[in-house]
This record gives sequence, C-alpha cells and structure tokens, in this order.
Amino acid sequence: MKKPFIIGVAGGIFGLVAAFYIIVTATTNEFTLSGVQAALFSSMGLMGAAISSGETKFAGWMLISSSVWILITAPLAGTLSVIYLYAPSIICLGAAGVIALLEREPENQTL
Repeated sequence: MKKPFIIGVAGGIFGLVAAFYIIVTATTNEFTLSGVQAALFSSMGLMGAAISSGETKFAGWMLISSSVWILITAPLAGTLSVIYLYAPSIICLGAAGVIALLEREPENQTL
C-alpha cells in the first residue's frame, strides 16, 4: 500500500465521522447542510485514495480538491466553530494529495 492511500483513507474516515457528528447534533439547517456536503467531499477523498495506486496525478487532484471543498463547507454553517472537527480530515486529505502529486506515475509494463 502506498502512503497516499493510507493517509487519504484516514482523512476520508475522519471527515465522515466529523460530518455525521455534525449532522446528528445539528441545531439548524445550515449545520446539516455543512455536514452533508462534508460527507460527500470526504467520500470523494476516499475515492481519490482508492485510485491513488494507478492514477496518481488524478488522485492527487481529487484529494486536494476534496480537502479544499471541506474547508469551504465549514463556514457555510455561519460560524467557524466547526472547523476544528474537520481539521484532521483537511490536513490528511491535503497531505495525501500533495504526496500523490509528488510521486512518479507508474510505468506501463508491456509483456
């Protein structure tokens, strides 16, 4: 297993856990919307981690974009107080994306 896969899966799981916590404890519709969007983008990060062994550049961009979109969804709730719940996910997905972008593409082996 590669580093972007492991770090990306950890970031995706952190994001899903935080998003479900926000959804369950939401007091307003804005918090619920923020949690749903974070869950969707965390699952996009999980998909990016899953394809990181074959398509490293594309997976890197998926991981970084999911990290940025999770960062953007936190202020949608009208406050930045939920950003600390999303912070581990943002950091892990961003780091996995950078690592995936810095890795070399796997070479095609013809038989």
